[in-house]
Amino acid sequence: MNGDIQFDNINFAYPARPDVLVLRNLTLTARPGEITALVGSNGSGKSTCFSLLLRFYEPLSGGITINDRSITDYNLKQLRQKIGVVSQEPILFATSIYENIRFGKENATRIEIEEAARQANAHDFIMKLPNKYDTVVGEHGVLLSGGEKQRVCLARALVKQPVVLLLDEATSALDKASEKVVQEALDRACRTTIVIAHRFATIQNAHQIYVLHNGCVIEQGTHEILISKERSQYWKIMKEQQREQLENDIEEAATLTQYEDDDQKQTSERSRHYSHNELDDGNKYTAFAVSGSKLTERICSKAFAHYLRQEMAFFDLVENSSGAICNRLSSNALAIQQMVGSRLGIVFESIAMFGVGQRVALIGASGCGKSTVIQLLERFYDPMQGRISLDGVDIRELNMQWLRSCLGLVSQEPVLFDLTIAENIAYGIENTSIEDIIDAAIKANIHDFIQQLPQGYETKVGMKGSHLSGGEKQRIALARVLLRRPTILLLDEATSAMDSYNEQ
Repeated sequence: MNGDIQFDNINFAYPARPDVLVLRNLTLTARPGEITALVGSNGSGKSTCFSLLLRFYEPLSGGITINDRSITDYNLKQLRQKIGVVSQEPILFATSIYENIRFGKENATRIEIEEAARQANAHDFIMKLPNKYDTVVGEHGVLLSGGEKQRVCLARALVKQPVVLLLDEATSALDKASEKVVQEALDRACRTTIVIAHRFATIQNAHQIYVLHNGCVIEQGTHEILISKERSQYWKIMKEQQREQLENDIEEAATLTQYEDDDQKQTSERSRHYSHNELDDGNKYTAFAVSGSKLTERICSKAFAHYLRQEMAFFDLVENSSGAICNRLSSNALAIQQMVGSRLGIVFESIAMFGVGQRVALIGASGCGKSTVIQLLERFYDPMQGRISLDGVDIRELNMQWLRSCLGLVSQEPVLFDLTIAENIAYGIENTSIEDIIDAAIKANIHDFIQQLPQGYETKVGMKGSHLSGGEKQRIALARVLLRRPTILLLDEATSAMDSYNEQ
């Protein structure tokens, strides 16, 4: 298999929505050694192409071939072994970074794993962690930032050296520097790569670009050819991105100019404190590592003692077998150690004031602590020192339920339940009218899409929203937050999977 892929007149509808054709007479080609990009608005069918290639579903008509051979003729396990996938929502397991990467290739050597991490620009941040590749990432990778999770998942896909690499918004949470390094590694790989992306930097070097709309290919060609066609769909997408980038650059330049003078005045004063703070930080990390180890031991001992006090019937359950309990104790111990050990030593030395009605942006490289600020504000954790105040009151003194009712959070990975769209939007709010639900959906720019579905707001989204695209899930999650009318809105890469139009 050399990765010569052909989609020929594909028609497809999801089993849950058989009346809605997601792909209509779709034809496209991906050549070996080339990067093929799929571009289009949310729900245009881009991710569905990946699902069909991986044989999660079968097309209603038409065929998909690799090397002129139908994919149905390949052994399913062997087919998927030749394909590497990095999806919109990175999936990690509650084990070490090393083991998470090794899931891509069970017999991978240490050298192969580290090389894959370098290609994914993950090696440097991994080596800065206390336990390096043996660092446990927690359940669903909770101890890593969104960008770090994406890079570990990319390394897992690269370690098996796949013939075909599928990237579904795989760099949406990366900063520009990381994305550039990853993109250069992919360009050198000379494998069949199919990319779904909205970012200009991700698709401009593609050998072939297909623009999808309502499940059909409406434009195709290289970046140079498509951008030269004024008023084309691709031209509009790129111009919108360039306009947004220009506005961001102007705003950033104005902000830097405003604070430049203040920064110069404060530099000499801050420098006098640095050497003292560095010494304190070294002592803090050591102290938290030791205390974290002791706390982990105490918690595990109490958990074990609790198991010993259970009735005999408790141990008859499959999920409470001796092996399951031992595994639970060991994995939880590692997770706790990572949460309370030296990893917890992220210290915010600055003070920020966020005023009423302001829109505040946190920017920085992956892993610099942006998501951690939101976690502290939500009181998932408490700071080691310093305080966070709301209206002048330390949030630790506030009722936690009341505090969280004032906050609306849309995270990098939207959480949806196997319910209808209306029930997902109204989740957690009692006695909500359909008018309020529709109003929130309109504000999140998802109402028109919902109206096109046969069952409208009564459409089931599937487990974790599996029947929806990444952008559609993000907009439903945003509608759910807007329905609550929170005092404070927290958006953690909440529009990373949206096209430029929906993001605006």
